[in-house]
Amino acid sequence: MQTERSFLGQTFLVTGATSGLGAHFCAALKARGASVIGLARRDCSGQPGVDLSIVADISDAAALEAAVVHAIGLPGAARRIDGVINNAGIAVTATLEQTSPEAEARVLATNISGVTNMTRTLVPYLRAQGGGLIVNMASVLGILPVKQVATYAATKAAIIQMTRSAAIELARDHIRVNALAPGYVRTELNGDVLDGPAGESLKKMTPLRRFARPDELEAPLFFLLDPSNTYMTGAVLVVDGGMSAGL
Repeated sequence: MQTERSFLGQTFLVTGATSGLGAHFCAALKARGASVIGLARRDCSGQPGVDLSIVADISDAAALEAAVVHAIGLPGAARRIDGVINNAGIAVTATLEQTSPEAEARVLATNISGVTNMTRTLVPYLRAQGGGLIVNMASVLGILPVKQVATYAATKAAIIQMTRSAAIELARDHIRVNALAPGYVRTELNGDVLDGPAGESLKKMTPLRRFARPDELEAPLFFLLDPSNTYMTGAVLVVDGGMSAGL
């Protein structure tokens, strides 16, 4: 995996683009020559790495489709989109008993329906141009969960199976669908938690005894987005510091 690979002339759409891994991925792709469309509930115009901002809630299918059409046009008459990174997601950390129905509904709507809504919206664009790439952000917790993340872990397990099923369905359209399943990644959004007692416990579950940096996900993501990686679809690339091997 070469972190210096170029994406000059290619365009990628990244959801959850205003913070965390989404913002990092936008900047990293832009630094390697790509044009980047950032989609989020908040405007990311002027954000480093974002060439075009689309403001939409991915859990609202109708509003999402309208916002995409307004921003980039109709399928077949729009700018080319080489790849889609379904990164947006939310989590709730609580026991299943303590997770409210409202919190559960928000996580399910964003993490599952949000990905299916984006896929339904973007597939016609990819099909009209002859193919493309979809990368869904899963998680090691979708493979081997820990306590107090039941709802989140369930959504990430669903994303893994959704990725595999979509890869089968879309193969004849030359649309490849893969998933990236990271372990715990330290960002500005979770630093307070990971630097505390809970974080120390999680480190002990990870053979490398540390959390990932956002830049350590660049090479795996770029590998999945590489246009020369033509025979990989329906795969889940796990980047977790050995966590799933050590649990």
